[in-house]
Amino acid sequence: MNVATYLRVSSEQQANRELSIPAQREALKAYADAKGWKIVEEFVDEAKSAKTADRPAFQRMIALAQKPDKPFDAILVHKFDRFCRRREDHIIYKALLKKQGIVVLSASEPTDPETPHGVLLEGMLEVISEFYNVNLKHETLKGLKENASQGFHCGGRAPYGYRLRRIGNRVTYELGPEHEVQIVKQIFSMAAEGMGGKKIARLLNQRSEPQDKKWSPSTVLSILSNEAYLGRRVWNKRSDGRPNDQGKWIVTEKSHPAIIDQDLWNAAQSSLMTRKVCK
Repeated sequence: MNVATYLRVSSEQQANRELSIPAQREALKAYADAKGWKIVEEFVDEAKSAKTADRPAFQRMIALAQKPDKPFDAILVHKFDRFCRRREDHIIYKALLKKQGIVVLSASEPTDPETPHGVLLEGMLEVISEFYNVNLKHETLKGLKENASQGFHCGGRAPYGYRLRRIGNRVTYELGPEHEVQIVKQIFSMAAEGMGGKKIARLLNQRSEPQDKKWSPSTVLSILSNEAYLGRRVWNKRSDGRPNDQGKWIVTEKSHPAIIDQDLWNAAQSSLMTRKVCK
């Protein structure tokens, strides 16, 4: 039987463990050789989550499987969760493949898709995989909420003017180089004086050295809207790309050193709001 292999890792951590691409490739080859199958195609998605089917190699594989002259009769994966994690995607794509006479097989979770027991076992493995994924997301969110409530960092880079500092197994902000701190103060002061993002960016670029950061209006306005410069941590403003109700925000005062005070913040915001209304 001709088979295609599908290999996937979702993170660098997985790539360094037993689920690495070379480890999966070796296991799949050994399993195919033992069965007397011939591997005719290999599809690899690196650093791609199986929470979505929007993966380049995965979609190329599905497209090839639907061609009349498809070169393989089965898709071999290390575990079923390499194929998909969401039960819905398993159902949709396996049904699509079944219409083309193609089955999905696992080297480490062997099931017989032609028997009732095999179908039941495969379904149970898929449900367990989805449960693990949902539970992991829930536990991760709990950890992030706990960190945020104590004013610790919850991912991403430190704002301009700050650097990340580790305290035990948690991370917070500390003041960055003095020239960056002074530039942040200048930005808020210029905004308080009535200047907009374009003018502030232009003045900063005129004053800067060739090796300095190049400023754009959007970068300036991003700084002017970031409450981190008050020493305030605000987390969970958005989730899944959409803004959250303010009641869901987690706000921690004095979580790290402030660069500006509340009076300068208020003056800058008032000036920006006036400019917006006047436009």
